[in-house]
Parts: sequence; C-alpha cells; structure tokens
Amino acid sequence: MLKPLIKESHKNIVDLWNICLPDFKLSDRLLEQNTWQSPYVLDEGSAIKEIDGKVAGVVIAKVWHETHGVSLNKEHGWIQMLLVHPDYRQQKIATELYQYAEQALINNGIKKIQFGGDLGHLLCGVPLDQQEGVAFAEKFGFKRVVESVDFTKNITEPLSLPEKNDVQFVLLELEEQQQLIDFMNQSFPGRWTFEAQDYFAHGGTGRDYVVVKWKDKIVGFCRINDEHSAWKGPNYNWAEQFDRLGGIGPLGVNEGYRKYGLGRAVIEAAEYYLQQRGKETFFIDWTDLIAFYEKLGYTIWKDYGIFVKQVD
Repeated sequence: MLKPLIKESHKNIVDLWNICLPDFKLSDRLLEQNTWQSPYVLDEGSAIKEIDGKVAGVVIAKVWHETHGVSLNKEHGWIQMLLVHPDYRQQKIATELYQYAEQALINNGIKKIQFGGDLGHLLCGVPLDQQEGVAFAEKFGFKRVVESVDFTKNITEPLSLPEKNDVQFVLLELEEQQQLIDFMNQSFPGRWTFEAQDYFAHGGTGRDYVVVKWKDKIVGFCRINDEHSAWKGPNYNWAEQFDRLGGIGPLGVNEGYRKYGLGRAVIEAAEYYLQQRGKETFFIDWTDLIAFYEKLGYTIWKDYGIFVKQVD
C-alpha cells in the first residue's frame, strides 16, 4: 500500500535518491527548494512505498497552474522523481508507483507526461547511462524526443568583459526588473518569463541576470547562479560536487539582434561575472546545442533522454 508524500520523509527520500543516483548528490537544500517549496507538486499523484517500515520507493508528480500571470500548457505534467531502492527491485514497485502517478495526472487533465524537466526540476530527463530507467520509460510507452546534455568548463586565466560597439554587458539592477520582464514577455514568452518573475517573487535582486543592452535597451540576457542566488536554478543543482561552481543559463537574444554574435558574448560576460565571484568551474544544464558549446570549450558532463508520453 502506498502512503502520502510528507515532509517528514525528507531524510529518507534524500538517502534513497543518493543510493539510486550516486552521480547526482541530492542535498537537503535542493529537495527543500525544488519539492517541498514547490506549489506544483501534485499531492494525489505523489507517494512513498514502505516495506517493513523502510522507504522502498517514491514517486513525485507535478502539474502546472497559472502563476505570475504566465500561461503554460496545462495539459503537460511531469514525474519529478521515480525511485526504487536496489534491495526492493523486481517486485513491480516502480510499476505501482508510476501507475499511481499517471492516473492522478490523467485525472487532472494531463495529456502529456514527461520524466524530469518539471518546474524546479532536479534532472532534465532520464540519464542515458541509467539503462534500467531508459528501459522502464520505453516499456510504459514513453518516446525519446531529443537528447540533451549538461556541460562543464574550467577557467583559471583572468577573463574580461566582451567589447562591442554600442553594447553593454551588465548585471541587472533591481529597478530594471520591469524592463527585463517586458523584454522577456516580448522575446521569450512562456517558461523563461515565468522563471524570471518567479525569481523576483523569491527575493531576487537582479544580480543573477546578465543583460545585453544595445544603446541602453535590453536585447538579451543570461541567468547565472551561485550560492547567494535567491532562487538557485538547475545549473546549480549539483554544486556540492564541484569546486567553486557557477551556473550559466538559460540565455537568449532578441531575434532582431542575433546576427551580431551576442549569444556567444553574453556567455563570456556570464563567465566573467562568475569569475569575479570566485568561480572557476562553469555549468550549463539541459541543452541540445552541443556543437555550439563545444566550440566555446565546454565538455559534456552527463547526457539525458527527454522522454514524453501522450495519454488519453
């Protein structure tokens, strides 16, 4: 019998995750931020499986509901985690947990389910070196729609800001919050706009956004993360596993300004500002722009399959 997901199971869930996925060390801070503080966890689709008083498995489902006036696809749901302790596998526990979550998602109007990639995600998808996870997803009708990777890069030599005529690469000031939101609404409506508004709602001051200003007008951005970020983005999820890590992304440039090399330049600016904060390892998560980042000196840390399933 499954039991409701409750915060009192926090330590057991952290321990279970770290046994099942030792390459991705889940911290107390990360589970607190991305699960317990998340308004998108679907309580009736999340549960733990106990055997002899021990947590043998867990599933956590998420759904979207309108926040900050941003509308995303209400028919898209997520499985944030689905784990079974190695000692209790081959007992159809994963099947029981998944079917429990799937039915709850369907009952809430969900027509497309994705493993990972949720709002406040831990992993963007299924790690491709986790063959059991890949096989499970495929068994239950999930299709891999794209391959995505996490990148890392180490820099020790001193950096400088890129220089371009009429262009500034600066950290956002708090009083420029609305200017950034207006730019995001115009250029990148949807999830990135939501994430920007959510950042400010959690006390963000602007220090975590590098903006590209063309004659004082915002035409591009890059989010950065460190230990002082008010809301730490997913490129900082595994910071405890690296020395002096800073997260980079997402980033984007308005369509009308993309022929000037500003995308590459804003990454260089992000690296510069993070280096000024003492960072020397840079982390980019959830991207399929593999050739682009390899040209910038980044190397693949982990690769994932983005698995989705259409349900009735």
